[in-house]
Amino acid sequence: MCDYNICNQSDENIFYKQCLAIEKHIPNLDKDSLLTDVDNSLIQIYRSGKNTIRVYNDVSIDAVYVKSDIPLEPFFK
Repeated sequence: MCDYNICNQSDENIFYKQCLAIEKHIPNLDKDSLLTDVDNSLIQIYRSGKNTIRVYNDVSIDAVYVKSDIPLEPFFK
């Protein structure tokens, strides 16, 4: 699993920009419905075969980050 820290504060604008960047740069993704946790954290899950990419706007730890089953660096040169 690959972890990417995007921002050290929760930020919905950065969260949505990260989601758009993933959708733009990574082909053949299936997008799940946006999840909202009880603390208003947001989670967007993308799937490609057996692999998943999860984008978090985590209010409780105050951060925007991505967890991915695949390395994302090749898609963002």
